[in-house]
Amino acid sequence: MVRGATGVGFAGWLSLLCLAAPARAGKPGQAFRLEYWADGACPDAAEFARQIQTRAPRLRLAEGDEPALGFYAELGDHGHGASGRLTARSADGREVVREVRGPTCEDVAIALALIAALAADPNQAVEDPAPKAAAATKKAARTRAADERAPQLDEPSEVKRPWTFGVGAGVGFESSIAPNPGYGLGVVFEAESQRGLRPLFSLAAQRAVASNTETQGSSVSFDWVTFRLAACLARWPEETPLFMRPCAFFDAGFLGGDVARGGSSQAKTEPWFALGGFLRTEALVGEVVSFQLDGGVTVPLVRSSFSAGEGQPIAFQVPSSGFLGRIGVSYRFR
Repeated sequence: MVRGATGVGFAGWLSLLCLAAPARAGKPGQAFRLEYWADGACPDAAEFARQIQTRAPRLRLAEGDEPALGFYAELGDHGHGASGRLTARSADGREVVREVRGPTCEDVAIALALIAALAADPNQAVEDPAPKAAAATKKAARTRAADERAPQLDEPSEVKRPWTFGVGAGVGFESSIAPNPGYGLGVVFEAESQRGLRPLFSLAAQRAVASNTETQGSSVSFDWVTFRLAACLARWPEETPLFMRPCAFFDAGFLGGDVARGGSSQAKTEPWFALGGFLRTEALVGEVVSFQLDGGVTVPLVRSSFSAGEGQPIAFQVPSSGFLGRIGVSYRFR
């Protein structure tokens, strides 16, 4: 949960402006902008900005739309340790990303503030008032100083986007659309957040058919088409290539049935609306290819019935619930 002090809202920006006022008054300096998010027992935005400016006194907050360095910092306190990521963006849009782990969020914040100061000018003498910073803090600072020798952020680096998008396909079955399970194919579009619990949202188009079967003395066949909106709000474990997701979904589509009995027959199409949930086991290969195995239940909201015609016995009625399964694969664009 994000604390009220995290993010740079109006109060946060006001505090940052107050901290930067002496730098602006004394000398022009290097302008920068800061976006900051943190949780747990992490320092707030004003304290993080103060740590940067303490180590690099020539830095000041940008005014108006003047060209400036941009710093985007994300810190997380996990109880058993902390981690943080700093994206440093030059005025012309080039970016460098650094990640740090440490025993406490304060140690991680110190490391990222030091990296930010070095990003602004790796040749300046940087002040470090926190000698108790974790070993990872000092290692990250030394690496940053050795690798970059220009005042601008020229080193190319892959930037991890807040969302990744993907496309995929799968085969599955649905037991609630016919007397016997219907089998079919589907295509899916996905969007996964790279923050927090890594939620996943997807929109799938699915079609399944149930071949001719004999039931209640009638011959029946069904054709099912639906659009499925699914939300998987967490993945566990978060950082391993093999994990699980609990998911919920909503279906909207239609169910077509063809029933023949004796000399009578009737084909009709009924609306299909359903809710449900499934548990997904997922394996990521190279962070881009996802293999998925789903199993869950469907609860139809419209329980249509099908018969061979007026006065004929009902050959099939959509049940109150059913089972589903799916095997799929998708590709995530990075």
